[in-house]
Order: sequence, then structure tokens, then C-alpha cells
Amino acid sequence: MQSGWMYSRSLEKLPENDNMKAGERTLRQLLHSGDQYVIPVFQRYYTWDREDWSRLWDDISALLEPDEAKRRHFLGSIVCVPEHHQPGTVPAYQVIDGQQRLTTLSILLCAVRDLAKGVGSEELASEIHESYLVHKFRKDREHYKLFLRLRDRDTYMALVDSSAPADGSQIDKAHKHFLKAIRDGGYDSDEQALRAVFSTVSTRLDLVAITLDGENPYKIFKSLNSTGVDLEQGDLIRNHVFMALPIEEQDRFDDDHWRPLEAHFEENGKLVGWRFTSFFRDVLLREGRYIGKNAAYEAFEAAYPVSSVEPFKLLPELSGMADLYDIIEGREQHPSSQVDAALGFIRALNVSTSYPLLLQLLSAHKGGALPEESLVRCVKMVSGFVLRRYVCNESSRAYSRWFCVVCKELGTDMEAGLRHFLQGKGWPDDTRFQQAFIKMNLYQSKYGRAVLDGLELSLQRASERVALDKCSVEHVMPQTIEDDADGEAWMEMLGDDWRVVHASWLHTPGNLTLVGHDYNSSMSNRAFATKKPVLGSSKVYLNKHFQAEGLVKWNTDAIRQRGETLAKRASSLWPGAPVPPETSG
Repeated sequence: MQSGWMYSRSLEKLPENDNMKAGERTLRQLLHSGDQYVIPVFQRYYTWDREDWSRLWDDISALLEPDEAKRRHFLGSIVCVPEHHQPGTVPAYQVIDGQQRLTTLSILLCAVRDLAKGVGSEELASEIHESYLVHKFRKDREHYKLFLRLRDRDTYMALVDSSAPADGSQIDKAHKHFLKAIRDGGYDSDEQALRAVFSTVSTRLDLVAITLDGENPYKIFKSLNSTGVDLEQGDLIRNHVFMALPIEEQDRFDDDHWRPLEAHFEENGKLVGWRFTSFFRDVLLREGRYIGKNAAYEAFEAAYPVSSVEPFKLLPELSGMADLYDIIEGREQHPSSQVDAALGFIRALNVSTSYPLLLQLLSAHKGGALPEESLVRCVKMVSGFVLRRYVCNESSRAYSRWFCVVCKELGTDMEAGLRHFLQGKGWPDDTRFQQAFIKMNLYQSKYGRAVLDGLELSLQRASERVALDKCSVEHVMPQTIEDDADGEAWMEMLGDDWRVVHASWLHTPGNLTLVGHDYNSSMSNRAFATKKPVLGSSKVYLNKHFQAEGLVKWNTDAIRQRGETLAKRASSLWPGAPVPPETSG
């Protein structure tokens, strides 16, 4: 939990303002009033978790000790900007800093109120509810003393109204945490014990309330979070967009436009901040100008100044890009099975640096500027470029810049433009690739499984697919050759220099295959004469090679021959430059 340093940080970053008012306040002075505190749309949602709740309760528990009756605890600061106040309405303040603390304290009061009802203390429960949680005689938005962001709002209001279901949200979890903490401390025994908790929370936790009149709320928020420590770049971009909207339009925009955009980047109902930030960066990289990983917000701010950005026009564009992003990441399928299969090779290689280029290509195809056949070939070029360079031991360090720069060099004939660009960056041809592939240590490489899966899928018949999720990589010549009957058989088959053969060819493509659950793993170190019929009977298409009657030995020549066969197939799956590159690097 934040302590006194938070006050100094806020004061240091706040702009000089003759209308700034600061003073110590208790929770009673803040909430036991006719005011309302509103969490702006540009703020983060409620994110405190068990560690934060536990620290807060530990501080409160310490104050409840008999010998600590006179001690107080400084909790931090609350920075507010007053909303325009109309006569006859509840005075409202936008909470620019301190929303997590204020929300948590309100949830804690709900827990004390609920336990008070449980011990029959309706008077205490009503005091908390009507003096700290609601404005009893107001309706709708003005009814609640704390008015949260849209997606937290329903859960919080239901909690205040004592109608909250167990929805598993952070607010729900916080409420349950404090109920348990109060019970575990024995403070739910009677009204006196609960009132002691209530009095401590409302009168002995000190806050510095800083009110800034005549300031733009978002600008204050931005100055307090300028380091980016507390917020993801995607959060700052969201805030920048909302700054261009009047306050009265922000909730509707959030519900109808921004929330559906964020839904693309949620997992288990929670926004994954780094994915959202990566999406914005990739969208910006499509323009062909490289942006550092931590510069997405600054680049977005420059590309879409508040003075000219039109949120209601911008969001359809971003939403369209998010749809394409889902396809690239495999969360949704492309209408074309061929395009989807080509993208599958990209996903298998985990080439996220290519996403700006893929967005550009998919967008062009969607707009009718790139035919489907050309799109498929372009996507295959990308996976071929990456895998071939990896096999040939070329660096991938420049990919993030290359796949950005190429976006503006594609030209009107995008397929030709991409091919020309990749050739200029060192795209291995078939001869170089196959020679390197045959001898590479595929098993211990980061793309070993991706390559074997790709080869297997290319061999499978559409009508007789074999699921690969339960398959594992198997060495035909085993990883260990022991001094038993099977080990001696391998030594004899490999020849006098068996140690050299074993070390040289063990992890190469020719000696690797996939085996399913029907394969008897106990045979993995057995002699080739024992393994061959088991492999030959496997449903995995890669193992049809072992059905050949003339294949009686598994030695250097046999491994090399199979490696050459696989290398040729790999050349067609991961295409290379049609001619040797004229320049390098």
C-alpha cells in the first residue's frame, strides 16, 4: 500500500496552480458529505489484489490494538478536479489520483455494513450505508457517493445496493477478502467490535486531498503518470483518445466502441495490457517508420493529436485492424483455408515481428488491392525467409525494423515488392538451404517441432488427417547406445566409427520423426530391426518411409538420404529466393 511518499510525488508532478487546494482529510470528511467522487473513463479499472488488500488490513489491524488507540496512519493522497456544478445537483469531483485507495475503502465499508446486519445492528449498517455510500434522497448517478468506471460500475453499485452476485470480479474478491479478514480478527462478534473497525477506517486513516480547479483532468492525470510505471502504453493511448471526447459522451463511447476493441485482447475476461500495447505499436509500424517498444504511446499521440483526432471515425479503423490481428494470431480463421494455412506457418515460427507487414498485406487483400493467390505467396515468403535464414545461421536481430520498413516499399505490385525487398536482405536459395538443413541440429533448435509438424501436415491427406497434439519427437537412432544386445546391434550397424556417426547425425532431420500414442516408448532404444516395423505401422505419414522393404540398415547413408528427401520437401514448404540475392545485409 502507498505511504507518505505518494503525497510528495503527487505534489512534485502537479502543475503550478493558484487554485490548488490541499489539506489532510479523513474518510469521514470525504464521504460523510454532500459530494460525489467520479472515476473518469480514462482511469484504469479496479486492479488492487490480495497483496494490496492484506497490507491495508494489516495497517488497520495495527491501529485496533489496545495500546495504539491514539495512533493514526497516513494512507496517501487523493487528487481531484471539480466537475462543472449546476445548481441543484450534487457537487462532483473527478478522481485523478488515488482511485484504487478510495474504491478499496468503500468496499471495506460495504463489508463492515454487511456484517453489522448479520449481528442485528441495523443502526450501524444504516449509518454506514446512508452517510458513506449513498446520497439517500438522490437517484440514478447522484445516488452513489463513489461513481466508478463503466465496467466496474455495475458490480460496485450492486454491492452497495446489497444485490451483488458472486461474479468473481476484483471488487467481488475484495469484498469477500475483507469479510473474511474481519471475521478472522474476531471483529464480527458484536456491534461494539464492528463499530471499532468502522471508527478506525473512517477517522484514523489520513489522506491528503488535493483539489485543482480550472485544470483539464486528463492533463493532470498524464503529468502524474508520465513515467509510464503504473500504466501500460495501451492505457495511455486509450486515455489520449478519451481526452478528445466531451465528458458526457465518454461512457457511451466506452460501451459502444472502446470496450469491443479491448475485448479482442482479453483473456478470461481481463485485458492483457502488453498485447493491447503490441497491437497499437504494430498498427503504427505499418506506416513504415520504426517505433521502439516503449514508444507506442508517443508515436500514437503524434499521429493522432487531440486537436484533430476524431474518435468515432478512428475506432472503426482500429476495430478492423483488430479483426485482422485475431486472424494473424489464430484466434479467428481467415475465410480462405489457404491463407489460414500459410499464416499457420508464421504462428508456428512465432514471428511476431512480422505482424505489421501481415496487417498491411491482409488489409490490402480485404480492400481488393491484393489477390488471394498473391496474399498466400506473400505470407509464405515471410515464413520461408525467416526459417531459411535460421537454418543457415543468419541473424534475426533486424527483423523488427525490416518488417516495418518493407511496409512502405511494397509498391502497387506488393508481391513483387516484397520479393525484391527480401532478396536484398539475404534470402537463402534452395541449394544453400538444403545443404544446411540436412546437417542442422533440428532437435535442439527452437523450430524443431514446427518443422516436423509442417512436414507431416504437408504429407497428410485431407480425408485422413492425423492429430499431432499427442505426438512427440522420436529419434530413430536412439540418443543413447548402451552396452546391451540392442546397443551392440547399433554399434555394428553404424560401423567402427559409430561414435562419430552418432554425434554427427543424432539430432539431424533425417534421424527425427513423430510418433503417436500408439507407439511403444519402451522400444525407443531398441535395435533398428525391432523399431522399423513399429514405425512403419504408425499412422504418422512421416513414418511411411520405414515401410520400404529394402530399408534394412539405419546408418550414415540412410539418415542422409532421408534428410535429403525432407530437405527438398522443406524447400517447397518454406520458399526461398527465386535467384541468389544480389546484395547482402
